[in-house]
Amino acid sequence: MKIYKLELDVDNYKGCYIDNTNISKDDLDKISTGEPLDFNNGCISFSFDDNKHLKSGDVFNCWDFVGILINDRAREILSKNEKINAQFIKFQDDINLFNNLQIVDALDAEKTEFEYFEGDIIGVKKYVFKEMDFPPLFQLKLPNGYVEIFYFVTDEFINFVNENDIKGFRFEEM
Repeated sequence: MKIYKLELDVDNYKGCYIDNTNISKDDLDKISTGEPLDFNNGCISFSFDDNKHLKSGDVFNCWDFVGILINDRAREILSKNEKINAQFIKFQDDINLFNNLQIVDALDAEKTEFEYFEGDIIGVKKYVFKEMDFPPLFQLKLPNGYVEIFYFVTDEFINFVNENDIKGFRFEEM
C-alpha cells in the first residue's frame, strides 16, 4: 500500500481569504489538530481570490489558516464514506470546513528522520511508516504527542476522489 501526502491544488484551483470572523486566532490554530471543533455554523465568511486563470474546484485553500475547505458537493460525497472520520462545519453558502478526526501512530520512530528545534521534535524530514492497515485518510501522531498538520491518504482515498470527480486535491507519494 502506498501513502500520499494530501495537498491542495493551488496552482489550478481558486483559494479564498477570510472576510469576517468571530473566531480568535487561537481557535483558528486548532484547525487541523485532529480534535473536534465547536465552531458555530456561519462563524467565518470568505471571498475567493480573483485570479481569472484559476478554476473553481470542490476543494480549496484558505490563505489565512491551515485547513481544508470544501463545497457542499464534496461534503455530501465525503460524508457518505464511512471509513472517513471527519467533522464538517458549514461556514457560509457552499463553504465547509473539512476537519479530519482520524489520528494514527504510524511512524517508525527508529527510522523516521525528525526535525528538531532546541531538542524538541517540530516536524519530519523523512517519513518511514510502520507496516499496518491504514485508514483512507489520516493525520500522524508524532512521538512527542503532537499531531502533524498534514493529511495523508491511501490509494483507497485517491480512488474514491477520482471515482466521484472531486476537484482540487493533489497527492504526493511519500
